[in-house]
Amino acid sequence: MHSPQSSVLATIVNTSKRPEELEKAIPFLMARATSRMGNAFSKALKPFGLNLSEWRVCASLLYVPGQTLSELSLHASSDISALSRIIDRLEGQELVRREKSATDGRSIRVVLTEKGEELALRIVPVAKRHESVALSGFTAADVKVLRSMLLKLFENAGALDDLP
Repeated sequence: MHSPQSSVLATIVNTSKRPEELEKAIPFLMARATSRMGNAFSKALKPFGLNLSEWRVCASLLYVPGQTLSELSLHASSDISALSRIIDRLEGQELVRREKSATDGRSIRVVLTEKGEELALRIVPVAKRHESVALSGFTAADVKVLRSMLLKLFENAGALDDLP
């Protein structure tokens, strides 16, 4: 007698014997590429005293200054509670500060300090170099299509929040 769980396990075991199936799974491929790029870039960030999550916040604020936590959460790919802890650490390093919104007294905006902006600007060339290496062998047209596809994939992934 087989339970539904043993059937799922059998499917997983049988699938594991066919790595080409795994190589077709977009989430798997994206996670693998993201992990490899993230690990390499994390090493490059160490001399700057930042981790990858902290860099995402600083980079996001460099290109889109004065974001609310909700806005920053989307751009930095972090939930608000984790983001608050990241902001606390960056504030402790005097790289960011929280400011009251000029238009909405209840809203808090996060901005880079001068020190934070200087650090972010020093890291940007390192980030661009990593991106360039990761995209070597791609034409400019390939990169444009890839960027467009990733933006569409991110947009489509929002519907996953509604799945049971």
